Parts: sequence; C-alpha cells; structure tokens
Amino acid sequence: MRLFFAVQLPGEVKETLRPALEAARAVAGDSVGLGKVEQLHFTLAFLGETDRLDDAVAAAEAVQTLPEFELAVGSRGAFPSMSRPRVLWIGATDGAAALAAVAEALAAALRERGFKLEDRPFQPHLTLGRAKPNGAREARRALEALPKSTLARFQVREFALVQSVLGGSGATHTALRTFALAPA
Repeated sequence: MRLFFAVQLPGEVKETLRPALEAARAVAGDSVGLGKVEQLHFTLAFLGETDRLDDAVAAAEAVQTLPEFELAVGSRGAFPSMSRPRVLWIGATDGAAALAAVAEALAAALRERGFKLEDRPFQPHLTLGRAKPNGAREARRALEALPKSTLARFQVREFALVQSVLGGSGATHTALRTFALAPA
C-alpha cells in the first residue's frame, strides 16, 4: 500500500479555497497541472509503498498526546523557489509551528519503528499543482493570482493515515484511520 499521514481539510475550508484555486487555474492555462480542491491536505509524513500498517498506526498513536490547535491557511509559495516554480503551494500561517510539532513528533515515532523518511525540514503546505516544462512564467502568474491574505481558518483536531492509489485520472486518497489530538 502507498501510505502517508495528513491533516485533511474540512469540507467548508475546501469550498473557501475553491475560488482561489480556480483563479490560479484561469491564468495558468495548460502550463501548470493544478490538482483538485478535494485532494488538498497537509502531508505530515510520506511512507511510500509499505505493508507495515500496524507499525504506522503504533507511531501515530504515540503522537496523540499533542494538543489540537487552530490553523490558518494563506501564504503562497513554490518549490524550489518563486523564481523557479516547479511545485505551487498555499501554506500555513497561524498554527504552522503546532502543525510542525505534530509532523516532527510523528516522524520521530516512525523512525523509531524503522521507517525511512525524507530528511528535509517540514514545510507546512497544500500542494496546488506542478509547473510543466517551460511553464515557469505561467506558474508565477498562477501564484500571483492567489490572494496574499488569510484564506481560511480551522481547528485541527485529528490527523489521518491515508492510502493513495495512483490511477489514470490522478490519485485517489482514502483515509484508513484517524487519530485524535488531545483536547486543548
């Protein structure tokens, strides 16, 4: 199974973000492959292909002592940089440190159980899409179309272990299990 941990967005937050994503799509044209708003999530840890479901669940259970928190969505950016945008994203503002704490604690618990994870520092973001070759100019225009202000706020009360199944029309994500954070 192809697995990852994520904070999923409530339906009302996805709907709040939909106009921003559509504005970016309108100016990007075919040079940027933008995803579906229904697929937006904050990835905490990507496990890749694994059959170690029980170990992944045990790691997540160890993190449930961290408190729930409010998260604001609203910054914008690109990897590797705004001048060379390949991956376009909307980031977290208020609550980003709490989200990073969950990701770091989860990564530590996963590594203790032998999972190999990326060594890059955690960057809380919602991946919007990817620039196609020679699409940097349109990608920058798509980013500029996104509002600079806070787009949404929500209470993060849980995170999920998600299975990703790749298909011809993109990935299908299914939450296998959710893990509640401690009440604030």
